[in-house]
Amino acid sequence: MSNVTSSKAAQIWAERIAQCQQSNLSAPKFCQSIGCSLTSFYQWKRKLAASPKQSNFLRVQTSEPTKDSIEIKLPSGISILVPVSAVHSICAILKQVA
Repeated sequence: MSNVTSSKAAQIWAERIAQCQQSNLSAPKFCQSIGCSLTSFYQWKRKLAASPKQSNFLRVQTSEPTKDSIEIKLPSGISILVPVSAVHSICAILKQVA
């Protein structure tokens, strides 16, 4: 299984496991309701619990603000200059480059 396929499958199973927990149904009843294998459900639950969690945070280094802009340097080497007037957009900008 390729990493892309595995990644998509992991995402699908993570969503299913979260849905099961939110549904307040037992795992067998939940699996029956969505038509998936209980064995696969438990295998993916174990596999996902054992895998390291990815952080939703990026480490960024900011420079001192200049008169007109703020420079953000990402660990990847990407440097972003954000006009002071657009500081409220930093979150959206970082999501685009992540």
